[in-house]
Amino acid sequence: MLFNSLIFLPFVVGVLVLHHVVIPARHQSARKILLLTSSYAFYMSWNPYFGTLLAFSTLLDFSVALRLERSLSARARGLLLCVSLAANLGLLGFFKYGAFFADGALRVFGRELEPGSLPLLELALPIGISFYTFQTLSYTIDVYRGSQRASHSLLDFALYVSFFPQLVAGPIVRAAGLLPQLATDRRVTAADVEMALARIASGLTKKVVFADTLGAYVDSVFAAPLEHSGGDVWLAVYAYAFQIYFDFSGYCDMAIGLGRLFGISLPENFNRPYLATSPRDFWRRWHMTLSTWLRDYLYVSLGGNRTSRTRTQANLMITMLLGGLWHGAAVGFVLWGAYHGALLVLQRVVGERLVRRIAVPLWLRRLLTFHLICLGWILFRAPSLELAGSVLGRMAHIGFEPTPLAVQALVLLLIAAGIHGLSGAGSMVVRTTRWPIVVQGAAYAVLATLVYLASPNTGRFIYFQF
Repeated sequence: MLFNSLIFLPFVVGVLVLHHVVIPARHQSARKILLLTSSYAFYMSWNPYFGTLLAFSTLLDFSVALRLERSLSARARGLLLCVSLAANLGLLGFFKYGAFFADGALRVFGRELEPGSLPLLELALPIGISFYTFQTLSYTIDVYRGSQRASHSLLDFALYVSFFPQLVAGPIVRAAGLLPQLATDRRVTAADVEMALARIASGLTKKVVFADTLGAYVDSVFAAPLEHSGGDVWLAVYAYAFQIYFDFSGYCDMAIGLGRLFGISLPENFNRPYLATSPRDFWRRWHMTLSTWLRDYLYVSLGGNRTSRTRTQANLMITMLLGGLWHGAAVGFVLWGAYHGALLVLQRVVGERLVRRIAVPLWLRRLLTFHLICLGWILFRAPSLELAGSVLGRMAHIGFEPTPLAVQALVLLLIAAGIHGLSGAGSMVVRTTRWPIVVQGAAYAVLATLVYLASPNTGRFIYFQF
């Protein structure tokens, strides 16, 4: 059930009517039960067995956290945390990386993994398992560290894990941010509704008008890069950079807007990442909830920058390698993580010192950083290293073929870059809410028509696969 599908509209309208109209505001527990059952129905619409895995992770970490709070010995607390880590990461590893590592092990002995030979490893990957696994792990780790009290309400905790607007692709929410909201009476004002609708409209526009249209051109070029000119390939690389940004930030806009309709505030996940002035600045702006998760629970746990210079650089590289692997079981994702790790290490070693000495202009730092990020996206997008090499090789050629699809992509890319550059997080949404209500209504009607017309060609969100 996609946010940008026609079937999602009656689903969310029905839940909103039941939540705000049928169930009185004084019955907060009944409203939370409705949201919980709706979230499970939403998640299980892809595959019923997904709900079983979600419930297992929820019950496990709820129980572990309660025991952590009651356990006094360091050994018992360490064992409890290991149980949570082993179970959650074990499930994630089995479903997401089992076939990848089994195939790699067989190749060592000169064999290949044949389809159907290991049926358990070919089960459908549970959508969003990486997101909710990180969410529950952050909770148990925080309870273990003493920075978060264990929740004594299974209903609140289950809703924290499964809240459907952000369940499938984030933002990754911390318990400290969401559990207190679930424990209070949540009131939704007219201003909240107006802001939420504008945010949802912004997300739909990003996804349907920009991301999916740019994606059609990107797919055509990456399918056979050697059959296209160098200019076409450059355009496709730029187009993919904005496709993945508009696709993912569009989802997050819709998640934030939907959350607000239920009185829930979700964190921002993007802040104009292509205006970054360095690789480190990029990761402060791109997928911010994942970046801070990797920093707080992996980089800091490895020692962060409290160790020697060499160890700090190794910690950065390990963090980014695992961050790349988090995206999927493919060599391209691992190399993408290694590439960003190398950029961060290089910046720490020579970059900042060099910028101070040479006084590199702001516009040039942004331009260089953007192109470094785009080169990394090639590894992320190409399904094989051979294809990535073909894309990079073709970029050295001159020429451009102005086909209708290429011209359409170029125009959309220029508009997308303008929107990205001129609007901060939510600023365009704020301006939209200042329009007369009649104009807002007309804009939403036009957008609804566009979604309806585009729905047969609208694809899944890119980050659903992670």
